[in-house]
Amino acid sequence: MTGVTVQQLVDQVLDAAQAAHPGVEFGITLSLANALLLQKDSDKLWRKDADGREGYYSGHVYRDCLVDEIPSEEPAPIDFLVIVSPVYGTSPEAERAVTYYGDLRTGAIATTLPDDVQTEPPADSA
Repeated sequence: MTGVTVQQLVDQVLDAAQAAHPGVEFGITLSLANALLLQKDSDKLWRKDADGREGYYSGHVYRDCLVDEIPSEEPAPIDFLVIVSPVYGTSPEAERAVTYYGDLRTGAIATTLPDDVQTEPPADSA
């Protein structure tokens, strides 16, 4: 493990994603255990709907992003990953943005999963 904390790596991954794709909305995915280590700025994410009405999503909000908390009972890749994904459907720019991955074991940030987490796609059944 590196000396990087969950909070630090989330900040670094989010900064990289937002710098590469200005104005795009992102969501953060963490294990439930790691989400508990991430500061909670709010429990409401305010947004306007298609008709301009103000409403909110309820949940863990950090840096104006909704945090998706994934439970895991056994050691799993989500336990060491920080995933920052564009919120598709929110803008044309979001459709072109990519997902960013941070690895808590190494502190590395990439737009692909770490090699030891990647799996082969299912065989084409045609």
